[in-house]
Amino acid sequence: MADNKFDPEYFQAIQPLMALKASLPPPAPTTDVAALRSNSAGFEMILAGIPDSPDITETTYQIPSKDGTLITLYRFTPAAAAAIPGPCAAVLYHHGGGYVQNTVSQFSKDIKRYAHASGLTFYAADYRVAPEHPFPAPFDDCYAALEWLHANAASEQVDPARIGLFGLSAGGGLAAAVALKARDEKVSPPIKKLVLAYPMLDDRTYWPEEHPLNPYLMWTGAFNRVAWGAYAGADGVKEISPYAAPGRAVDLSRLPPTFIDCGELDLFRDEDIEFGARLLKAGGSVDLHLYPGVPHAFEMVAVNIRVSKLAVELRVLALDNL
Repeated sequence: MADNKFDPEYFQAIQPLMALKASLPPPAPTTDVAALRSNSAGFEMILAGIPDSPDITETTYQIPSKDGTLITLYRFTPAAAAAIPGPCAAVLYHHGGGYVQNTVSQFSKDIKRYAHASGLTFYAADYRVAPEHPFPAPFDDCYAALEWLHANAASEQVDPARIGLFGLSAGGGLAAAVALKARDEKVSPPIKKLVLAYPMLDDRTYWPEEHPLNPYLMWTGAFNRVAWGAYAGADGVKEISPYAAPGRAVDLSRLPPTFIDCGELDLFRDEDIEFGARLLKAGGSVDLHLYPGVPHAFEMVAVNIRVSKLAVELRVLALDNL
């Protein structure tokens, strides 16, 4: 790579992955969800490489979504939270996967590391994914988790005034969408904090093949087109609901204080920066971070490099005031 834009530590860390990729046949063109899932299948190995966290108690519940379908809601309780008497803060985590793949179980190590580091109880809905279950099913599942947590706050020892939403990638889009609906529905108490890691917010984002940063992308323009089409029938032109694509929301006022981060070499970089700027213009409080030289999901791919440790630390810090 003649003009290497990668962070040097990140580039060194991914050498084994690059060697493995070079040894495999070229991936098939990403023209549908089956190809997308096949071409990103190695990500499960990356998630499994996140170090496990001690002293986390895992519990599951079956809760109804809007259409009556039962979904699994996971609870991850660190020892620090279990030791505190009385109602405590809690976080609803939304996993990534482009709205078309992955499960809470696959992301469990990632959830546990944030629960352990923050000392907070995390909940995560195992939401359905497209194309088998297109919008609004995944969104409805995530909103049902918020409603359930409010309805069961007393028995769960959760302070409903201290609930935060946390999401990565498509999960960041879902967390932002849940925050939009909670505002529109005048949920009380309101969501206290929104933490969005490289969120997937806008179906209109696309970089052409000749874009100079294309060789660095973990999540490509082709992936994006296929995923948005499967999730919301989006083609980047026709209007779709802001609950599907929060970047299309006209009104971003009265949203919770929001933390956003993204890598410089991420397809979502521009839409995330724009979303943060629009939140500020709408009177919101925004903590925005852009990390040079790293792509999508960098802190999972290269767990031990400095920029990854910093990103995780700052996300945890963003939850300090819950």
